[in-house]
Amino acid sequence: MSVQIEIEERFLDNGLRVVLAPNHRAPLVCVSVGYRVGSKDEIPEKTGFAHLFEHLMFDGSKNVKRGEYDVYVAGAGGQCNAYTSYDQTVYHEELPIGSLEMGLWLESDRMIECGVQGIGLETQQKVILEEFSQVVENQPYGRWRIAQAASAFVPECSYSWETIGKREHIIAATMDDVQEFYGMYYRPDNACLVIAGDITSDKGFELAEKYFGDIKRGTQTTRRNTFSHSSKKLGTHSVVHDTVPFSAVYLSFHYDGVQHPSAMSADIVAGIIGSGRSSRLYKRLVDEMQIASSVWAFGDTREHCSLLTLHATASNPDISADLLSEIILDEVQKLSKEGIEEKEMEKTRNSLITGHAAALQTSSGVADALTNYILLWDDAQEINRALDKYSAVTKSQLSDFVNDYMIPTKVVRTDIIPA
Repeated sequence: MSVQIEIEERFLDNGLRVVLAPNHRAPLVCVSVGYRVGSKDEIPEKTGFAHLFEHLMFDGSKNVKRGEYDVYVAGAGGQCNAYTSYDQTVYHEELPIGSLEMGLWLESDRMIECGVQGIGLETQQKVILEEFSQVVENQPYGRWRIAQAASAFVPECSYSWETIGKREHIIAATMDDVQEFYGMYYRPDNACLVIAGDITSDKGFELAEKYFGDIKRGTQTTRRNTFSHSSKKLGTHSVVHDTVPFSAVYLSFHYDGVQHPSAMSADIVAGIIGSGRSSRLYKRLVDEMQIASSVWAFGDTREHCSLLTLHATASNPDISADLLSEIILDEVQKLSKEGIEEKEMEKTRNSLITGHAAALQTSSGVADALTNYILLWDDAQEINRALDKYSAVTKSQLSDFVNDYMIPTKVVRTDIIPA
């Protein structure tokens, strides 16, 4: 199966990569600006800055006052959002085509100069601390990712903390820290601009030059952390006591980064073992043994080092994390010894392909996918290869993945148990 997206790209003199994806089915356009910076680019003493900047960039720029960003976009009948991951930070607006220049102006104003004020920093520090309370501390089972990250990587590795960072580092952030981080990463030669929708290539490049061409390249050295096999911790077990009703277990296996073939296999194996009611974990733990109320699996693919996580939550207070872990690992062993059935491989692969293809039916989906392929692959054309790559994965490759990566003695186990 192949979905071909028409794209054109070029670099501005300041290093900004501009990619256009014309789509004239509706008078709409999506603007996406991605920066090659995520929590993996932070240092152990100052975590959470990439996520903090996602918030700060909505709190005023050089010519846009505090609180006006959303007013501009909503007033034009559009919508905007942003997200931060381990590896990148992305901002996007969906707009009527007549408001495209406004969207480009808003994004270029973010990039031309750091307009964050002290009051903006104070406000967003409070917002993030409240988010930390709601999403992590007061959310049932919300602490598992923080515990998993610390168990899966050595402390000096920047994958060993979550993108939200640590509470004490958010509190301690200063305006000097903000200026330094902005100068290091928020620059055209560390970013890409994607415009997808009802626009011609000539007009798109003309507007990109108009709004971004005069922004200067960065002068500050960009910090890039290094990753190696020694960054991983293997065979660890952490236990978190929390206010939860039943025990839950999270078993994670390391695999390689996004450009490695193992990433495609991880997605398919995750689907076979833990996605939906027909998955192996659901049939065994929920249907047959009735010891779990929910199960899932997903491949958390990152630029340098990824994690495949298998999860189960107990169905009653008498079920221990040890039992859940034992049965999950037993299913992993069966997958290794007995292999994968053609039927379940095809079903999972088709589901993944359908999901990816569906996301590319809208300009916003195309813009987001292109932004990520540029930032993680350095290749916009990867958008036209991904589906064929899923189709090409064989049973042999899936078996190799299970045997090479899903080794029980190397599992990173995280338990959340009732306090």
